[in-house]
Amino acid sequence: MKSKLLLFLLLVFQFGFAQDEEVKPRKYIEDPKPFYTKFEVSAPLRVNQYAGEIDPYTGEKEPWFLLDGITARAGIGTHLDKWIGVGMNIGIDWKANRCLVVVPVFGTFRLSPRITEEMRITSEVGYGRALSISGDKLSGNFKKISLGVEDEESGFGLYIELCQYGFSKITPERIGSFVIGLNYIVF
Repeated sequence: MKSKLLLFLLLVFQFGFAQDEEVKPRKYIEDPKPFYTKFEVSAPLRVNQYAGEIDPYTGEKEPWFLLDGITARAGIGTHLDKWIGVGMNIGIDWKANRCLVVVPVFGTFRLSPRITEEMRITSEVGYGRALSISGDKLSGNFKKISLGVEDEESGFGLYIELCQYGFSKITPERIGSFVIGLNYIVF
């Protein structure tokens, strides 16, 4: 009797807890055009050798970093679900304290996972060639690494970057910069 009751309860519970699951359409469908265009404007910074000291003329403390020129770059590339991308870029970099104008031409590999519904965190590495157009006829390998955040709806983002031009103007160390900038990406 006990085994028949257990079998009956098992049979009733088997049919009693069935679910009907609604199939929802994908919120993010495949992008028919897996290409992007990117524009960047940034300001290279250099360490102030008088940081923290009091300026005798203004009476204010000297800042830690000083602006050291301007950078403008543009690029095109392809992406997979806005998450992984590769691209080609060209730009013009002006380093004020070195009296140097450089044209970097480089390829990038980009990772941009979503952290919220509207925001992505982006990391990008780049490698290519840097050519000086300021009359010095310098050239070298260009390397960069950047980290930033970007709004998925508008395409605007903020990033920090370290880059190295792979050549030297006078001293043996290679010229590089620390950059803070804004980017705009169109998918």
